[in-house]
Amino acid sequence: MIGYGKNRHSVTAWPVEADARSALEKYLDARSASDGPDLVGDQYDFRGADLTGLDLAGAYLFGACLDGVRLVHADLRGATLIGADLNRANLSGADLTKIEASEIAAEGAAMRAAHLFAAEFDRAVLSDADFRDAFLNSAVFLAADLRRADLRGASLRYCGFGPDDGPARLAGARLAGSFVTGARGHVVGPVDVGSGTEPDLIDGAALAEWFAANGAPDVTVLSG
Repeated sequence: MIGYGKNRHSVTAWPVEADARSALEKYLDARSASDGPDLVGDQYDFRGADLTGLDLAGAYLFGACLDGVRLVHADLRGATLIGADLNRANLSGADLTKIEASEIAAEGAAMRAAHLFAAEFDRAVLSDADFRDAFLNSAVFLAADLRRADLRGASLRYCGFGPDDGPARLAGARLAGSFVTGARGHVVGPVDVGSGTEPDLIDGAALAEWFAANGAPDVTVLSG
């Protein structure tokens, strides 16, 4: 089991903004003494921070600026990130299970080998994001922009063992120029593979053929 950081000494670099630093300090002081309340950082600017390995489970970061912030191997399970700026943020290896990340801006963000079980990315901008070897079981990408995203080796596995277990849902997601070689598992479409201004939605056998033609023959397309 990973031992996540729970005190001030666990912070590699603090946010530049004073309000964001103060909120983080108060949260960690309470968390190190007991379980403590969740971090409340809605609308705060966390730029300049390196929060690698930190315990941020359940954090409220609605509309927060996390542009370029390092959250490598951090615990963000159940965090609220709706509308947050995660452009160029590094969340590689992070636990992002069941995060609420609708309408985030995360161009060029790194989520390599991150755990994204049941994460919600509705209408998120994820172009050029790195999802290599990430776990995307039950993740939801409704109308998300995944153009040029790197999904090589990503797990979309669906085992059907429980009520929360399901395929990755990509209805309306834009995948033009994305890299999917070695991705495997189950998805629900339709997916927009058009490279122009007009959508080119494909589903069913056509979508399965698209994955296979792009190096992912082990992706199975399910009906919605």
